[in-house]
Amino acid sequence: MSVSSNTLFRPIKLVFKNFFSNRMPVGASIRFNQRSTYIWPTKVGYLLLAIFLLMMIGSTNYQNNLAFLLTFLLVGIGLVCIVFTFRNLQGIEFALSANEETYAGQPISLWLSLRSYSGREHYSIGVGTNYDNLLFVNVPVTGYSKVKLDVGVAQRGWYPVPRLLASSQFPFGWMRTWAYFGLDKSILVYPQPLEPVLSSRTSGEDDNEEGNKSKGVDDLYGLKPYQEGEPLSRVDWKAYARERGMFVREFTDYQSRQLCFCWDDFPGEEVEKRLSYLTYMVTEAANQQLSYSMKLPNQYFEFDDGEEHCKKCLKALALYGKQQDDKKG
Repeated sequence: MSVSSNTLFRPIKLVFKNFFSNRMPVGASIRFNQRSTYIWPTKVGYLLLAIFLLMMIGSTNYQNNLAFLLTFLLVGIGLVCIVFTFRNLQGIEFALSANEETYAGQPISLWLSLRSYSGREHYSIGVGTNYDNLLFVNVPVTGYSKVKLDVGVAQRGWYPVPRLLASSQFPFGWMRTWAYFGLDKSILVYPQPLEPVLSSRTSGEDDNEEGNKSKGVDDLYGLKPYQEGEPLSRVDWKAYARERGMFVREFTDYQSRQLCFCWDDFPGEEVEKRLSYLTYMVTEAANQQLSYSMKLPNQYFEFDDGEEHCKKCLKALALYGKQQDDKKG
């Protein structure tokens, strides 16, 4: 029976992973110390080490003083390289910058800021989740350097920042220093916005919640079945392509411009579909600077507008049915 290499070395990998995790710094901002930073030769470093040994053997065998001098000179350069490579990763502060709004199903991007507090410049600092996706940047003496990392796709709710890696091979690439670190923050992922079939038809207890309506061309009010003679420019071709029938967009002018988005507007739909529909309607209303309310089971948001109101509604949709952690954010 053949055993794969991954299965064979899995216990060893687990031991190393636990070792690095126990020594990994975690916090809102990270500064490395000697305990959390490691250094090891690269492939080029191993090759040079073998060459140094051969040069030492040759120098000893032939008793050649110039060969000894050259060998010790190269060894001295190698020792200095170890010091410079190790210090290049010391004296940098890593922190998470403000991130863009993220919706489920979209790649999550992290903006990291790197700042030097050592009073010197740091060169060729690689940051990523592993060695395959490192992004390299120079950190100036003053100011910040920013790196954008793509860390995958997540579902709605709180997304914890994964373990990150910082590495450098400056100046000659003979040695590699690295350190793992974790940022004690999470990113709020909103539901994926989906346009409902009756995309902007809102609900309420009476017509006054929606405002006085009159037919016009300003805002999309809903869809109605197509009747012969109506302009084809108003046909919802997306719905027709999905074989949902032929519908015509109906527009309206709002005088009070107040909308109410209700959970019960979509009976029979799954929970995630309802959340996606409400997310779409909230973001569209916010983009048009409309006043709106939102009603969820056991939760109601009064009529309001603005960015803060939009974020409150989106946060409620993102955390609907999930256990909330007061420490997140």
